[in-house]
Amino acid sequence: MSSATSTKKPVAENTVEDPGFQATHFFVLLSLLAATVAVVMARPNAPENLILISLTIGAAGLAAFCFYKMLAPLVAPQADMDRQPLSVRMRADLEREKALTLRSIKELEFDRAMGKVSPQDFDDMAGRLRARALGIMKQLDAGSAAYRELIEKELARRVGGPVQAVAPRPAAAGTCACGTANDRDARFCKSCGAKLGAA
Repeated sequence: MSSATSTKKPVAENTVEDPGFQATHFFVLLSLLAATVAVVMARPNAPENLILISLTIGAAGLAAFCFYKMLAPLVAPQADMDRQPLSVRMRADLEREKALTLRSIKELEFDRAMGKVSPQDFDDMAGRLRARALGIMKQLDAGSAAYRELIEKELARRVGGPVQAVAPRPAAAGTCACGTANDRDARFCKSCGAKLGAA
């Protein structure tokens, strides 16, 4: 073992990066400052009055923070929210919904081939199902990209230098004209929604 590696400080496995100053810190500091000012300026200075004032200002700060958390998703860019990594349960639910939606599209095509569905109804239902499937696939891809970014950052932090981006999976069968690689059994492109040719 070289001296360069032996003098390095071991990195803990479960260390979490400091996210920096957040909205929670702002509301806590603001509540503490307001409570301090109110206690100093309160007349009379009875202990029960000071405690009641402090609790009231703390409750107001908590209500303001909850109001902020309620409004933040409405004004935050949707792209940033889509880049959040998916939890295991959420990914499993999305995969299940994706499989059900694709199966519904196949069954709808079979019903149209059997003459059970009119062309107008087929176009309407198929359009909605394809839009839903496309949205689910984009959400799954966005979650995967966020995981890839987290892995790259963690590798860069542990290695101590820049790490090359993780190469995406090679294109499999079912590549669309737009360049998007789809699943082997996919009948429609997950990016543009175009119908794919036979594998």
